[in-house]
Amino acid sequence: MNREAWLTKLATDHLWPMITQHGGHEPDAWRVSVGFPKGSRGGKGGHAIGQCWPTAASADDHAEMFISPELEAPRAADVLLHELIHAATPSAKHGGQFKRIAVACGLTGKMTATTAGPELAAAIGRMLAAMPAYPHGVMQVPTGAKVGPGSRLIKVSCPMCDYAMRITRTWLEVAVPVCPDIDCPGHDELMQVQS
Repeated sequence: MNREAWLTKLATDHLWPMITQHGGHEPDAWRVSVGFPKGSRGGKGGHAIGQCWPTAASADDHAEMFISPELEAPRAADVLLHELIHAATPSAKHGGQFKRIAVACGLTGKMTATTAGPELAAAIGRMLAAMPAYPHGVMQVPTGAKVGPGSRLIKVSCPMCDYAMRITRTWLEVAVPVCPDIDCPGHDELMQVQS
């Protein structure tokens, strides 16, 4: 059993029944993955540890949930619960029906960053005891490290105007691009590679 199968079993056997008991509706199709949620490192969005994408974002109409690989089993479980509630209430954001179900299930704190309250934490402990161990080694990403494809792009810019773009090192080794702005005095000049 891999991590995704383990989280799916946790959701199916324990978390969805809790959500539906409090008025949430399981979507027709959903799946959960372990990976860094979009915007999970730096930026204005802070450090996301879970994310739910609506069915409209998926080519095969699945609600898609992502759980950070930085989490141990108990925290992964309460973050998964939060994301499943999003899947059950796709238009509620963090208010209304989402908040009502989250609080009823035992999530506490600011609704954009919930944690398991004492009763839910105890219930999660019992759920985890009934399951095989979470087949996962917690990832520890160095503070400030960039994750994902953005870390491989190199900025190049025109020395004569404000045109800038990003390019992979592979393509930069093939050729340095030229400024494409036909009105720029540096048109057709090689762009500068930013260090």
